[in-house]
Order: sequence, then structure tokens, then C-alpha cells
Amino acid sequence: MKRPGERLENSKPDIGSGGKFYEVITIEELAARWRVPPSWIREQTRRRCVDPLPCLRFGRYVRFQWTSPDLEAWLKRRQSRSPHFA
Repeated sequence: MKRPGERLENSKPDIGSGGKFYEVITIEELAARWRVPPSWIREQTRRRCVDPLPCLRFGRYVRFQWTSPDLEAWLKRRQSRSPHFA
């Protein structure tokens, strides 16, 4: 029988698809990594957005799974299709 705080053998926490672990970061950390204001990140998580930024919600706390396929797919959809200027 499992006791409180004890893990069962062969049991692993499942975070993300395929059981892969992703670093969980805050709005401020994501904003710093993408070099945008935290207010812009916060606005992109709103449910009223056409394509909201994929996030984890813990009540009022919003977190992101860094390098997750969902976050990378969202970012890829926003890449500019125009030619880059040198």
C-alpha cells in the first residue's frame, strides 16, 4: 500500500506529451527570453484572442512549458513570411 508522500515503483509524473518534462516558466521569464514586455505575453494568453498562447493556468498564475511542441508551434505560426532584409 502506498503511504502519503511515497511514490509507487515505475510511476513517473507525466508532464507534457509523451511523458517528456519541460521547464515551466513564468510570464516574466518568457517575456525576457522573447524580449517582449510581460504585458504583451499576458495579452496573448487571453481567451478572447483568436489563437491564444498555450499556457498552464493555476488560478491567477499563468505558466508556460518552455520548448513544448505547443509553444513552439504557436511561435512558428507567427514567423514572418516576408523576406528578411540584410
